[in-house]
Amino acid sequence: FSQANVKLSQSLAADERIQSILNHDEERKTGRVEVHNFLEEINIRNLSFSYGENNVLRNLNLDVKRGQKVALVGLSGSGKSTLINLLLGLYDLPLGNISIDGYDINEFKLKCLRSQFGLVSQDIFLFNDTIRNNLSLGKEMSDDLINEALKVSYADEFVHKLPNGLDTVVGDRGTRLSGGQKQRLTIARAYLQKAPILLFDEATSALDNESEKVVQKALDNLAGEKTVIAVAHRLSTIQNYDVIFVMQDGELVESGSHADLMAKGGDYAKLYELSVE
Repeated sequence: FSQANVKLSQSLAADERIQSILNHDEERKTGRVEVHNFLEEINIRNLSFSYGENNVLRNLNLDVKRGQKVALVGLSGSGKSTLINLLLGLYDLPLGNISIDGYDINEFKLKCLRSQFGLVSQDIFLFNDTIRNNLSLGKEMSDDLINEALKVSYADEFVHKLPNGLDTVVGDRGTRLSGGQKQRLTIARAYLQKAPILLFDEATSALDNESEKVVQKALDNLAGEKTVIAVAHRLSTIQNYDVIFVMQDGELVESGSHADLMAKGGDYAKLYELSVE
C-alpha cells in the first residue's frame, strides 16, 4: 500500500503535465494567403516582443531583399533567435508587423509560410530512423536527388562509408553520428526542401574547429544564390555578407557591411575584436 501511494502521487503529477499540453491552444489556422515564391523582400516594422515581462525585441525595423545574405549579430539575449522564431510563425505578433512581398505573415497559411524557409539551427533533430527517411521526411525522393543533397552538404563522404549507406539507422536524435555529421545531414535536408529563404541559427556554434570548417563550406554551398538570414556566433563566417545587423537588448544599433562597420569602430567592431581574441 505504501508503494501504491507513491505511484499514485507520481501519476497525478504526470497527469497535470500531460493535461497542460493537451489543453494548450492550437496554432492559428486563420491564414488564407498561399504564395510559394519569394519575389521581392521581407519587411519588419516596429516589431516588439516579450516573454511575459521580459522584453526581447523593441521597436525593430529592418529589410531583407531577395538574394541578399544578411547576418544578425549581438550578445546572447539580444533577440536574434526570437526573430527567427517569429519569421517561422512560432509565436503570434503582439506589436508590429512582418511582411513577405507585401503580405502580412499573419495572412499566410502556416504551412505555406513555413515552406518559404529552410532552417539549419544549432538544435539538431534527427529521428530514430534511416538517413533516407530523415532527409525525405515522408516525401518520395529519388536516390539521385538525395545523393545530390549529400554532395552539397559534404555528407556523402561519410554516408557512403556506413554499412547500410542511406538505409543506416542513425539512433534517437542521431546518437550514432558525430556533431558535424548530424549537422551536415540537416543541411542536406534543408537543400531538399528547395525553400527560397534560408535561416541559419548559429548552425556551427556547437562544433569543434575542424567540423566547423566542413559545415561552413556546406552552408556556403547550400546558400548559393538564395536569400539567407543568419544568426552568427562566429563573426569570421559572415564577413562577406551583404548586410550585418547588430542587435543589443532587442534593438537594432548598427547595420552595414563588415568593412563599413569595422571602419565605424562601434559595437560591431568591439564584438569582432572580442571574437578574434
